Amino acid sequence: MKLLRPFLFATSLVLATTGFAREINVSVPLNYRLIQNVLVNQLFTGQGQTARLWQDGKQCSFLDLSDPKIGGDGEQVKIDNTVHAQFGAKMGGKCMTLVQWNGILETFQKPTLDNTGNVLSFPVTRIEAFDHNGQSLNIAQLKDLLHQVVAPRLADLKIDLNASRDDIVKTLLPYVPAEDSEQLYDSVNSLRFNSVKADNNSILIDLGFASKLKKPDNQPAAVFSAGELRQWQSIWQDWQASLDKAIAQAPIQGELAQSRNMLRDVLQKAGVAFEKGLAGEHGEGDDPVRAFLKDSWNELAPLLRTVSQQLPGAEGLRYLTLIAATDLMYELESIGSPFGLEISANGLRKIARSYINHQAGQS
Repeated sequence: MKLLRPFLFATSLVLATTGFAREINVSVPLNYRLIQNVLVNQLFTGQGQTARLWQDGKQCSFLDLSDPKIGGDGEQVKIDNTVHAQFGAKMGGKCMTLVQWNGILETFQKPTLDNTGNVLSFPVTRIEAFDHNGQSLNIAQLKDLLHQVVAPRLADLKIDLNASRDDIVKTLLPYVPAEDSEQLYDSVNSLRFNSVKADNNSILIDLGFASKLKKPDNQPAAVFSAGELRQWQSIWQDWQASLDKAIAQAPIQGELAQSRNMLRDVLQKAGVAFEKGLAGEHGEGDDPVRAFLKDSWNELAPLLRTVSQQLPGAEGLRYLTLIAATDLMYELESIGSPFGLEISANGLRKIARSYINHQAGQS
């Protein structure tokens, strides 16, 4: 599942089979825009994010929801939907409208975990409906329909780990050494939701999984051979082309739109720094990968902070952009050091070599 990939990438990238097993718990805040994307993909699949949740056999009566908006209300999730409802009768081969109502449906839903810890659902605890003037719905037939048909459909919103495990493994597997792949499968299979809590800003999920800690590997990874470097250059060119396309198509506006060239420039610097890190030996104080992050973060962080305010689902970037580059490296390595993760040229060689070997095995 895409919502969980950043968490798993950070914690599972260098899992190994040596060491001892333990339960690892990580709290992951899910922004409501991400939850909204799940809802739209599961239910609001009609044109313009609409969902026809009921209609009669003659298609003269129907109930449509559209334009869902999700937020927090205390410890519950609140979904606002635009409602368009019609009750009619077929006469002379044509539909005659008897009642038509447009307004807003609010559902209040409590995040709930199933007994296995695999499925997060959102059962409805309360619904309210009112027209665009704020007057409460007073049509009994429509009230019954909202309770009996619409509320259960909205309660069907689910985030199911069981449906996501294969996708998670597929995403991470290229970056994991072949000898550690079994541990990756075991860790992903052990992944569970331990607890969930909603507030006004996000849903906080506590994720747990079993892992065997990796003993520190102090052996330096060999620099890339000429053949490996050519393979990496081909991979990076493909990645850069894809990122260039994403940058060009990103729906950013205002002054930020003028910063696309800055993103491309940082991407170009990354390519140069990574290639230096892969191809040459470097002293502890002259690591091109660490230097790139330190030198580029000051110009990249303000840009990402603005992007996080404009792009749906990018709000998670905001936390990282408030951390200085040196502190960011310290925090990432503090989390990753028990697993052998390094923010360095040496660490990049290990990850890149695993990816290249994986790609070669797929061809």
